[in-house]
Amino acid sequence: MHRRSMRLVAVAAIGLLALTGCGKKGRHSSGSGGFVSGGGSGGSEPLSSPSGLPTDLPTDLPTDLPSGLPSYTPSDLPSYTPSPSYSYSDSPSPTYNSDGRYDVSASDCDYDESTHEFQYTLNVRNPETQGMRYSISVKWADSSTSSQLGTDYQSVYVSSGSSQTVTATAYRYLTEQTSFTCTVDSVIKVPN
Repeated sequence: MHRRSMRLVAVAAIGLLALTGCGKKGRHSSGSGGFVSGGGSGGSEPLSSPSGLPTDLPTDLPTDLPSGLPSYTPSDLPSYTPSPSYSYSDSPSPTYNSDGRYDVSASDCDYDESTHEFQYTLNVRNPETQGMRYSISVKWADSSTSSQLGTDYQSVYVSSGSSQTVTATAYRYLTEQTSFTCTVDSVIKVPN
């Protein structure tokens, strides 16, 4: 009876060694037991790729895929003529000459000793078909040296076909007798 119980213990120990893979040192076989061969380094070797994956990818894909968008001609589109929602006036916009020097005549170029002012009288006549605003620049200069003695700027509105008279003045205290000239330097006119 004692002998039989010893035999069961030995069989159980051999079965346990076979299941855990322990026993002999060295390389294990890679047979049907499912063990992977290794170098005996305790499992540091990488696992091999799993078997049974497909390796034959399809090669008969179509190569004649369309390369562009469908083409069409403009004649395929519906044609229409847009109708304007506005109309033009038959009368052209009025034109004018922006240089107003021909509309200005000047007289009485003088110096008033009592007020110490240069004076110049300007007569502005508007020949246009609309009212105009005139911006006038006047200067006085020494006749012998051409040095500037004074300037004045006037802005005057003149209605169509009318005239206006304005006086340009510039203060300057003269200590000696001076010969001078009066000049309408520029005249710019714009519709007002």
